[in-house]
Order: sequence, then structure tokens, then C-alpha cells
Amino acid sequence: MPHIITAAPLGQLAALDVHQLYKLRVAVFVHEQRCPYAEIDATDADPQTVHVLALDADSHELLGTARVFPAAPTNAPTTGAQIGRFALAPAARGTGLGRELLQAAIDLGERMHPGKPLYLEAQAGLVDYYAGFGFTPVGELFDDEGVPHQPMLRPAS
Repeated sequence: MPHIITAAPLGQLAALDVHQLYKLRVAVFVHEQRCPYAEIDATDADPQTVHVLALDADSHELLGTARVFPAAPTNAPTTGAQIGRFALAPAARGTGLGRELLQAAIDLGERMHPGKPLYLEAQAGLVDYYAGFGFTPVGELFDDEGVPHQPMLRPAS
């Protein structure tokens, strides 16, 4: 599956890329995972938030996405960046693209905030997946719109 990975703040993305971004996230989080919540939030448009997109090299179809943004002090006071809204299109799952996309988000977070740990809130069923990238559970599980989540940190590299 030939693809390209790009990263930019929302205001620098093409309108059709923004459309695909929201369409994929709503398809995965709201429809597939049956979690009706306000998927589009203020963090998306914050100029410090960078959206990482994995696009099919030929069709320019969005295959996966994540966002990297400054961690909120109430969530992770010692961290620099937070990774969130990591989603893959069903056709891209099991291809290795997810690992490549997540690594791109990690690399971006480390460049944005060098020397600081990275933070994410993993759906409970994905804790082992993120552990494979060096994230470790911190704190207690919490409920986010009916889905159990585990706070996780990855030490600075």
C-alpha cells in the first residue's frame, strides 16, 4: 500500500484533507465504536496542534490520522506533547501503517518538545499496543464517554 505521511496544523491543510480527517474520525470513533460525542473540538483548530495524515499515494485517500498537541497541565504536568485521535481506516489495519503512523506522531512530539516525555490516553484494549512503543501506564483507568481509558507516558529519548 504506497502511502505518504504529512503533518500540518488544521489551518494549513487543504479543505478536502480536513473533510477526510473528520470523516475518518467520525466513522471510527462515533459509528464503529458507537461513542456519540463531540468528535470535533477546539484542540483540532489550535495552531499548536499538528495533524498527522497517512494518505494513499495514488488516490490521496486518507488511510490514518493522529494529532499531536501540547499536553494540558491538568492531564500530564511534566510532559510536553500529547498524542490523540489515532485512527486507521479499516482497509489500512493489519498492514503496518498504524505502526508507521504512530511512530511519525511520536517523532513529531519529540521534535516539538525535546527532552520531555510524551503522554496519551489509550483505550484500555490498546494498552499493550502502545506499550510496544515505550508507553507505560500511569494513574488509574478513567471513563471517557463510556470507554475506559488508561493514561500512559513515554519517557523522553
